Amino acid sequence: MTTATTKACDLVNLKSNDEAQTVDCLHLLPCAVKYSGPASTSTYFLPQQQPDLTYEATFRGRQLLGRKVHLPENYTGHIVVDSVATGEAGDSAFESEALDVPAAEQRVISSAGSFDSLTVWEHDRLPIEDDDEFISTLEWISVAASIHADCSDNVDETVE
Repeated sequence: MTTATTKACDLVNLKSNDEAQTVDCLHLLPCAVKYSGPASTSTYFLPQQQPDLTYEATFRGRQLLGRKVHLPENYTGHIVVDSVATGEAGDSAFESEALDVPAAEQRVISSAGSFDSLTVWEHDRLPIEDDDEFISTLEWISVAASIHADCSDNVDETVE
């Protein structure tokens, strides 16, 4: 006899932040930085645009090459902040009473900023659309739109 255990999921609230602004300069770096806090990135990370509209920079002594990628039309990216809600149980009928989730376990994901393009970086080579995971993922948006599109306009209803 097998016993299945389920873990209770946190409630996720997506909240807009009135102070969130559009970010003009967003970078996706090919590394993990184990630091969370303020940093003088404008002093140490200085991307230079090249004549072919690509970018070059160094990060911790390693050369990076980058390409600006625009999100598809009608899409906006968001920089999100994940936090635990503060408050007493029962603050909101929807959040606490209806779902029987204590306030201490409620996660709030809020938008800290939005963007419509970002620079994708790779070590020692330019990111290529066929090779880069992030860039190739954006192609699936148009594939999904095609799959779910109304095809009735394109069907020839004349049958001989």
